[in-house]
Amino acid sequence: MAPSRGRRQTRGVNTDLAPTVERFRALARSSPWRWSTLEFDLDRDDLEHAWIRRPDHLRVEDGDGRVHVTTGRNRPVAVAYSDSGGVPLARVWPADVEPGYDADGLVAVRPDDFAIDYDPPFHDDYFWVALLDPAELADGVDVLAVEAVSHHGRPTWQAHVRPTPEYDPRCTCCALLSGNGELDPDPWVPTADSVVRLDVQTGVCVSVRHLGSGWCGQEAEVRIRAVDEPMADDLFRRPRWFSGRRRR
Repeated sequence: MAPSRGRRQTRGVNTDLAPTVERFRALARSSPWRWSTLEFDLDRDDLEHAWIRRPDHLRVEDGDGRVHVTTGRNRPVAVAYSDSGGVPLARVWPADVEPGYDADGLVAVRPDDFAIDYDPPFHDDYFWVALLDPAELADGVDVLAVEAVSHHGRPTWQAHVRPTPEYDPRCTCCALLSGNGELDPDPWVPTADSVVRLDVQTGVCVSVRHLGSGWCGQEAEVRIRAVDEPMADDLFRRPRWFSGRRRR
């Protein structure tokens, strides 16, 4: 059976590649095409357990038992822009477009059409989105060193990185790397180097740690539990007692 719209089967993944700077950059572009479902723990301000079924199904449980469920829209929202004469612009999922792959099967050229909806499933802030799709690490960043490591038993590439003035985070308030947190810093003003890790199978950023003194931005630790395992619709249904908190 052909995959349904927005749920294209993921491309075959080679997790045995040796890391290089260019491969690290390509892996950072690749997440939207490397997995379809993901179960993981995220530790930042609070410990959360999450399930994602791409393109837009999400369940998050925090340590206090609160549950957040996004049931999905089935298709991206159409939006209108002034240069379109008020006509809604049909948006598409990343899985509906083909990136340019390199010889290693990593993404060399990422489609940048504004109609592509890269952000779902959104939760809390754009730091969450950037962890799941760390394309901002591909360009505008000096990769000073990269090595293969194990992260909770999974093949991972660790890099010592430094944002340049051309660093272009998805959201300047919620950037993966440190720097000027103003709404529109141009150019970006870095404040510290960082050590980041990309999971080789998925392209997800599984660790962010800043090397500066004091507070240099959000940090995070992700532990991937399962990749591309079936996830039933029931997992993404709000319980009848749903109120955002655990039933008493």
